[in-house]
Amino acid sequence: MSRRLLIVKLGDLGDAVILTAAVDAASSCLPEYSIDVLLGSAGGEVFACDERVNKVITFDRKLIEGIRAFTPWSIIAWIKLLWSVYRRHYDIVIFAHHMTTFLGTLKLFSIALASGAPLRAGIDNGRGWFLNASLPDQGFGAKCEGAYWRDIVLALAPCASGGNLGIKVCPESYAKADSLLGNNIARPLIAVHHGLGGWIPGRAWRAELYAKVIDRLHQVLGGSFILIGGPEEVGGAEEVIKASRTELVNLVGKTSVQVLAAVLSRCDLYIGPDSGPMHVAEAVGTKIVSLWGPTNERAWGPCEEIGAPPSVCIRAPNRPKPSLYVGHKMGNVSQALDLGDIDPEAVVDAAIRLLRSGGKVGCKR
Repeated sequence: MSRRLLIVKLGDLGDAVILTAAVDAASSCLPEYSIDVLLGSAGGEVFACDERVNKVITFDRKLIEGIRAFTPWSIIAWIKLLWSVYRRHYDIVIFAHHMTTFLGTLKLFSIALASGAPLRAGIDNGRGWFLNASLPDQGFGAKCEGAYWRDIVLALAPCASGGNLGIKVCPESYAKADSLLGNNIARPLIAVHHGLGGWIPGRAWRAELYAKVIDRLHQVLGGSFILIGGPEEVGGAEEVIKASRTELVNLVGKTSVQVLAAVLSRCDLYIGPDSGPMHVAEAVGTKIVSLWGPTNERAWGPCEEIGAPPSVCIRAPNRPKPSLYVGHKMGNVSQALDLGDIDPEAVVDAAIRLLRSGGKVGCKR
């Protein structure tokens, strides 16, 4: 019977996508292990057709955030999760987490205890007392998140191959994507994500500014433009459509994660904020112009070290530094700054440069 490895990342869609670099490294460097992943519920579909992963376990992390973590329903759900982990008897558990808070660390410790794994690996900022194999946590942005998690695997089993981002897209998802895009798509095909990108509203940009970028790019390059996003972003898409003079293909709320990956793999460029869709674009090799305000592009920006495509990160002059995820602190989301005064022309120039010349990864660390 093969030995079992569990990789834990209780995060959002983007976190699951970033984790593919660690899964790739584990598949190459620890081939004798059967790999399971424990993810936030938003990320399970990332591995739906990934033959490298034996089992995907998901958990709604909102149940364990803040005061909700102490409600009877949340406690019962957590116990059920721990029981499912306990029953699989792991040999190694890898934690793809910064142990930023005391309560969060206790949750990870309970998973370590339930796993029964004799080898418990992660990054340590002083709270990783239950780890017996660790690398130093140098803080958010000292290296990109995907490189942190890949390097844990490589520290356990050094090898020369593996460690790149990549989503294994289901064949039927390509067929669905092509059906949604239709037969009248012109090049370049540019995907625009106008939404919030999850739980940090400060990552949003105004609809009329996205419309200006779209109209200007269409004037210069021609091509086709699609809007992407989740069901909660339908209203914002309608605002962009009203503000733009360009005909747009509206796919907001119409794609699963797998179909979104297939759609983005057909695109020449992604434009939008730090978000799950941005990381999906990164994982399928689509060039990226990303907009940054409160979050840290040195941590979550497209990362050349784990195989990111050519990309440019744009930050407004009046937002020269992130206000969240800096050093060893998360920061206060409720007080996070927005994107600031990003100039639409700067976005247009970056897009044209990437499309015409290829460019290099612009989210330098």
